[in-house]
Amino acid sequence: MNGAEFFMQHAGYRLLPPDRKTDDAVHDADVLFGLSLPLNTGATLRLSSCWMVVTPSWVETSFKAPTSTAFRVGGERAVAILAALKSEEPCLLLALGKRTLAARDLFVTYDPRATRLCSEGFTKTFDATKERWWTS
Repeated sequence: MNGAEFFMQHAGYRLLPPDRKTDDAVHDADVLFGLSLPLNTGATLRLSSCWMVVTPSWVETSFKAPTSTAFRVGGERAVAILAALKSEEPCLLLALGKRTLAARDLFVTYDPRATRLCSEGFTKTFDATKERWWTS
């Protein structure tokens, strides 16, 4: 499963309006990242200036997603990343800035020794097991 498929299956299709769904995960992810999405406050905003941790079991984010998504909202980024990496499930770690993310920027982490932090136009790969916070 590629990064766009993983993202859309476990998080993106909960955000993408049903009338925009094409079942092409790459296309749907690119569309989603360009849309203004409803927030839990009633306003709308693009997926930007936030972080997101996506696993097959749960999604945690700083994006104020509607409660209908069942995302965990407002937790601590470092705690969510550590929980995802130690869960032994694949995960997707996103750091979204002001620029629009593209489907080509999505990479799944399968092993914490090759953790991939995805952002607009680049991916940082590092060994999380060598980080000080890994043993905390």
